[in-house]
Amino acid sequence: MQKAAPPSPTSSRSSNIFQVAMEAGVSITTVSHVFSGKRQVSEETRRRVLAVAELLDYKPRASARALATGRSMTIAVQHWLSGPEYALSPFFGAMLTSMSEAAIGAGYSFIFVPADPSPDVFVTPLIGERRIDGAILIDPVPGDVFVDAVIEHKLPTVSMGRVEGHPEKLTVDHDHARALAGVLEHLGSQGYERPAMLSLVAETSYVADMGAAFERLTAAGSPLLAAAEFSERSGYELGLELLEAPDRPDAIFCVNDVLAVGVARAASERGLIVPDELGIVGVGDSPFARDAPVPLTSVRLFPERAGRLLLELLEAVLAGGEHEPDSPDPIPTELVVRASTVRR
Repeated sequence: MQKAAPPSPTSSRSSNIFQVAMEAGVSITTVSHVFSGKRQVSEETRRRVLAVAELLDYKPRASARALATGRSMTIAVQHWLSGPEYALSPFFGAMLTSMSEAAIGAGYSFIFVPADPSPDVFVTPLIGERRIDGAILIDPVPGDVFVDAVIEHKLPTVSMGRVEGHPEKLTVDHDHARALAGVLEHLGSQGYERPAMLSLVAETSYVADMGAAFERLTAAGSPLLAAAEFSERSGYELGLELLEAPDRPDAIFCVNDVLAVGVARAASERGLIVPDELGIVGVGDSPFARDAPVPLTSVRLFPERAGRLLLELLEAVLAGGEHEPDSPDPIPTELVVRASTVRR
């Protein structure tokens, strides 16, 4: 049988392990052993395989790298939201895109883990059997079965926001206290005097930090309500509750744009003019804020930068070394001022 000619330089991109095996006169298993180093191969065969691979410009895939390093080259990503609420989070979508781009460059793939998943489906196979190298947790919630398992098994992990009770975990985060201070300063400059805050019933460090900053920076007794759902409806219902109070606030800060849109609908129903009678601020600088009937002032969070930092931080942990990396400095935010808070 005549041996096939090596591919031309223009077709070398398509070279694969089958072509290398054929040109070197060995099995694909032997080629895999040469690149993984897991099994002994004669020196003569090893040199022949490497020479053919160089001639064909063959690059082992991530699977070969996994064999060589003993890793799966797979990372689990978990977000505390799930279902319809997850679809309402433009922040996570933008962050996941940039994280994915960085992962592709580093040779990793992702498995998405839902909030509080089935242990038999996600915990035992992924963590117990070590099918993943590490995990990225987005706003982790204490008591979640996956979060608890990650900590118990000491799986290499980084998170967006703190893992409460485990300050040693490496985190990427925004400077929430400074962001809220900027919001209150802007509201004050526009003459608003009675701010309220609309938060979420969620045990995430983001919600905790925003609430603590609001209580520290505003007058005692300033209204702070927590929505049970990440939804416009929740923002609307709690917005009505705030606006029907005897001493109603003249500005409402919401911890995300979705809630802020609900508050704007409540204000419209009550006949309040935004921004003259009520200022509204959200977080996320999302299309929900930009496309509202009265465009909403919002805190921009830069999710793309957060996604890259999370992947790079976990990659540094997995690479090992004498010193473990430190958590990066908090990511700055930017207040995007729109019509919902600019009084004439």
